[in-house]
Amino acid sequence: MAVHDGTIARMRSTVARHLRRGFVRAVFARPGSEGQGDEILEGSGQAPDAAMTTDLLRRATAAAKNGLVKHTWVLDEHTRLLVDARHGGGKLVTLDDARVDKMMGGKDRGLRPDTSGELLRTIGIMNADGTVSAKHAKKYKQITHFMELCRPVWEATTRRRTVDASHPLHVLDLGCGNGYLTFVIAEALRLAEIPAKIHGVDVRADVIERSTARAVSLGWDELTFSCASIDAFGSGPAARDAVAGALGGPPDLIVALHACDTATDDAIALAIELGAPSLLVAPCCQHELADQLRPAALAALSPAIASQGLLRQDFAATLTDAVRIDILEAMGWSVDTLEFVGDSHTPKNLLIRALLRGRPGEPDRLRGVRERCEALGIMPRLLARLTAPKAEACAS
Repeated sequence: MAVHDGTIARMRSTVARHLRRGFVRAVFARPGSEGQGDEILEGSGQAPDAAMTTDLLRRATAAAKNGLVKHTWVLDEHTRLLVDARHGGGKLVTLDDARVDKMMGGKDRGLRPDTSGELLRTIGIMNADGTVSAKHAKKYKQITHFMELCRPVWEATTRRRTVDASHPLHVLDLGCGNGYLTFVIAEALRLAEIPAKIHGVDVRADVIERSTARAVSLGWDELTFSCASIDAFGSGPAARDAVAGALGGPPDLIVALHACDTATDDAIALAIELGAPSLLVAPCCQHELADQLRPAALAALSPAIASQGLLRQDFAATLTDAVRIDILEAMGWSVDTLEFVGDSHTPKNLLIRALLRGRPGEPDRLRGVRERCEALGIMPRLLARLTAPKAEACAS
């Protein structure tokens, strides 16, 4: 449908009338664009003066004539003016409980569009016009589900020690990637009114730069990032100093979500060596043990596992995570496993959640784990890292 001068005039009159109350953001979009190719204008929340209003109406007119006919004027965090330039009329929409409930799929989610909209827009879940598009709906459900899985962890930590502005919760996110879940943890703690200091680490400089910029845009000084590998933290006093430098104190929670292959082992080892009270790990790409397993040992379990490559790889991946859990439990952590996200979204959907029961145990408690691994002809990186210092001490 073409945009005529008459509908443009009506649109301009409608918008000018409502701009008197000020605006936060204007989004000009093509029908069905779902956030792609939109033109976005940022406002201050204050009513624009006459010159600015004239310029805004000029830009809205130009957008409409270029096919961007769906206009959303975010007047404040709860009110939007929806205008279709093909007709010129406008409709005020309030982000009330009923509309929020619909956006959340009828479920009470921790990250609500009306209370966490700024974060959801920053990490790309919510569009600039305040909607959650169909392509982002699954991701929205995933991150809110993750938030609920994390909640028992920080609740346990707040029972262990005093957490306040002078003694914030310390969270170390290893292999943080784009930092989506780092930001989700930060927002969840903010909503729970738990003071926190959170530091994300990744080897990719581009994602660290992007995450840092997002934290600055949100004004979240408690959230910082640095470019490094997980094993760069080292072990012993060097690791304690490196983590304390990043967080201002020892970690209460170490997170490693989809750190690839043995990077997950480095994260678990660091948590054990530092005696971190809490650990959240979502393993990914467990390739290490597939080539170590003795064919004879596998054949004793099942000839098919020994001969079929896919079965061997799946068995090795499961064994890798089982050994990790055995090690954590032997060293003093209580562990449970949960479905991170539905397997329709990703096959890497295992979340290992661990809480330290008291003080971490000594490496000699791993003797039984080591014997079982030797019987299979394997030496996982995590086991090797935790037992190597003792071997070196004996040799010296």
